[in-house]
Amino acid sequence: MEKGVVLLQKSWIVLRTFLITAAAGFLFDQLGIFLPWLLGPMGSLLLLRQYTKLEFEWPRIYRQVGLIFLGIQIGSSFTKTSIELMWFDFPLMVLMTFSIVGVALLLSYLFMKMSGESIATSVLGSLPGGLSQMVLLSEEVKSANSTIVTLMQTFRIFVVVTVVPFLTAWIPKGSHLNEGTIAVLPTFNVMHFVLAVLLGTFFFVAMKKIHFPLPELMAPILSMAIVQFVTDHPVVEVPAIVLILSQIFVGAHLGLQLEKVRDQLSIRLFSAIVLTNLALIAFSGLIAYILTNIHPVNTFLDFFISAAPGGIAEMSITALETGADLSTVTSFHLFRIFFILLIAGPVMTYVLKKWLKA
Repeated sequence: MEKGVVLLQKSWIVLRTFLITAAAGFLFDQLGIFLPWLLGPMGSLLLLRQYTKLEFEWPRIYRQVGLIFLGIQIGSSFTKTSIELMWFDFPLMVLMTFSIVGVALLLSYLFMKMSGESIATSVLGSLPGGLSQMVLLSEEVKSANSTIVTLMQTFRIFVVVTVVPFLTAWIPKGSHLNEGTIAVLPTFNVMHFVLAVLLGTFFFVAMKKIHFPLPELMAPILSMAIVQFVTDHPVVEVPAIVLILSQIFVGAHLGLQLEKVRDQLSIRLFSAIVLTNLALIAFSGLIAYILTNIHPVNTFLDFFISAAPGGIAEMSITALETGADLSTVTSFHLFRIFFILLIAGPVMTYVLKKWLKA
């Protein structure tokens, strides 16, 4: 009997969380605020947790479902033509990634001086390589504070998600010269859909085993891109209401995640995180301007969102809302994630452990 009451109470808290976040998203949408269905839930939970005694709960499965559908939508943007054009963008990916990572490492020194944290904590917290992976790497270095690394990575997403969308609202959209099309199928192709599901399941299981970040998002992106590249046909289109719900699910998770680290944030640490991230965002604008002049096939907006040091899910949502080239933004972020996770992160961890004898 008691278990039933507890389960009922928990269900009500989850339902209340959803109703509040959905209402906040709707309000933001009516007010014309950018990214309403992501920022509304995130902002409402932050404020209500801070100024009220209401309890909120958001099961992890909801965030995972949201990421899966976002991954499907992102993957559907990869046409055969856009994937082929990625080879021409490869030198630009290298230039952008090396530039962003290099400046992030320089800013980690500024962060260390401002915050008083160790060099290991500052470096691993400053690298835009994904929350979970950077935290795991920080646990291998004794002089690194995993809690501060978590806070830095989490709060950077918050800064980027709030600042970058605001800036993109003032950036001219321009036009794309490389837009490719996929032949439209007269009917839904079950075989292609089943193939994408099987391939996505395989990628998901493989990514979970190697602890790759965001497998719920990455697996459908890769499976959709591969199937559409091979068949040159669209697999499935995600309805608008599902995309809205997906953004609510992710936004609610971000709001509660940020609340957990809020109490650990001192004014000194807050100032260091905000200043270094604003500097990195400003540099993202600079490198985007340079790449636009080198490669005018893509717009400044495409390159700016591609360079922004936010999470791939949040930046992809921003690209969706602004009309930026989704396949370009996703491919640049994917390249940076792979570079940091497979090369820069492990190398920096090794160097820090040897240098600091940690």
